Amino acid sequence: MANLDSALPSSRKRLFQPRTPQFIALALAIWLTLTANWALWLRLPELDGYHGSLTLLAIRILPLVLGASLLVTALFAWPRFTKPFWMVLLLVAASAQYFMVSYGTVMDKGMIHNILQTDARESADLFNIKLLGEMLVVAILPAIWLWKTPLKPARSALRNVLRTALMLVLGAALIAASLAVSYKDLAPVVRNNLWLRYMINPINPVLSAASVALDPFLNKPKPFVSITAGAALGTSYAAAQKPPLLVLVVGETARAKNFSLNGYARDTNPELSKLDVLSWRNARSCGTSTRESVPCMFSNLGREGYYASKVEQDNLLDVIQAAGLAVLWVDNQAGCKSVCKRIPMADTADSVSTPAGKALCSQDGECLDGMLLNGLDERIAKLDPARRAKGVVLVMHQMGSHGPEYFKRSTPDLKAFKPECATNALSSCSKESVVNVYDNSIRYTDHFLAQTIAWLKTQQSQYETGMFYMSDHGESLGELGVYLHGMPYAMAPDDQKHVPMISWLGTLGARTHLDQNCLSKTLDQPLSHDNLFHTVLGLMDVTTPTYKPPMDAFASCRKAS
Repeated sequence: MANLDSALPSSRKRLFQPRTPQFIALALAIWLTLTANWALWLRLPELDGYHGSLTLLAIRILPLVLGASLLVTALFAWPRFTKPFWMVLLLVAASAQYFMVSYGTVMDKGMIHNILQTDARESADLFNIKLLGEMLVVAILPAIWLWKTPLKPARSALRNVLRTALMLVLGAALIAASLAVSYKDLAPVVRNNLWLRYMINPINPVLSAASVALDPFLNKPKPFVSITAGAALGTSYAAAQKPPLLVLVVGETARAKNFSLNGYARDTNPELSKLDVLSWRNARSCGTSTRESVPCMFSNLGREGYYASKVEQDNLLDVIQAAGLAVLWVDNQAGCKSVCKRIPMADTADSVSTPAGKALCSQDGECLDGMLLNGLDERIAKLDPARRAKGVVLVMHQMGSHGPEYFKRSTPDLKAFKPECATNALSSCSKESVVNVYDNSIRYTDHFLAQTIAWLKTQQSQYETGMFYMSDHGESLGELGVYLHGMPYAMAPDDQKHVPMISWLGTLGARTHLDQNCLSKTLDQPLSHDNLFHTVLGLMDVTTPTYKPPMDAFASCRKAS
């Protein structure tokens, strides 16, 4: 017993004895390779087009992962002020692994942007005990060792520089050697599975975050070019007895395949199916996240032009406002992503203390979409009366089916599918319960859109009314181990890009001579966010040099006046 007692302090002493920064860099690189890359190892069986040995493939990839990890940890191998950087690196690696394993996402540049633009309410939805456990194992335990281990100073600054350079060379050599030996086998695997490029942890999250941080310094702000010149109201306004009122609903995280209007076996649209709506079944989004899709869908450039553009310019709402109409954006999400910065804007969070807010909003200020309809008459009455007399375009930005806490997105009376996954740890739930809870959120959107149409009908004594709905992007529900959204567009599954597009033309369609029967025969035509700009301008009869009739989804069914 005495020998054991004396051995314990000795072991503890050896564990926390002074180490060189380079030793710690190597130790952390090995630790991160073994503990923070399970998202990569677990997804290897899902490779497309690879039929060889997975064990052999893992052996080939392992030096790449170790070399990449060493390049990151060795960058901070200096005698002073380095431990905080290493600890942050551990936390980044642990959190990145949690989201990659739990939701099948990747930490690319776009995802870093999404994280930075996510508000506190949405961020809170992502935290749970599994995340804390991941942090404890991957980050906290090595951080304790790191904090208690003294750094051994080098005999000279030059000696430390040379040692660090040697670590960096070793990391690069591991990568080079691995590629030299295995490139022939790895190259086709990576080409067929682009997600592999984003899975090495922590170098990919670090590089993505660095790219985002350096963007403002390396890339100058884009010059602003206005496209509103020439915007005017069309001929329908001269003879019209009532001005138009269009509600444009920007959906959130809705995938088209889960709408029974589009042929889904479950009845997720019990209310809209009883109304005179049209649902296009083959529409695609501009991006896979709100940050990308919302500005893109309101642009006149289309997906390819939007991402290639070297300038910033006005959007659909600016053109409509320049033509003389009143425009209002009402938000129940994390902002309009700059789309509404030149028009009037309101937020449901401003009304959480009202009776409606107490009924529809939680204590943390997150509201059900029904809150978007609260006080609309008063909001519209505050718009410029001269513009309002010509017509109104009202944009409502939903919370929709935003995950992972889908169970918050519907009311008890609309939870038709049970059991529900009542946690944000989606991968811990059965596939059935995840689909159930998501489908219930679609039923709430169905209810909200039906409520919106009902409200529009009450406005028909003053306006010619109509509604147009389109989601910003879709969602993954565990297919191939992927959840949520935001994957790079080229590698994202179709579920994240296939979105619902629904219209209720009300009395507004007849105002612009649309043939409903003709439109009902176009529901399978391929459409996308590229069509939104031109379709809304055509529906509102706003003329502008940027309007392209071939891109107007309704143009082929518009009768000559």
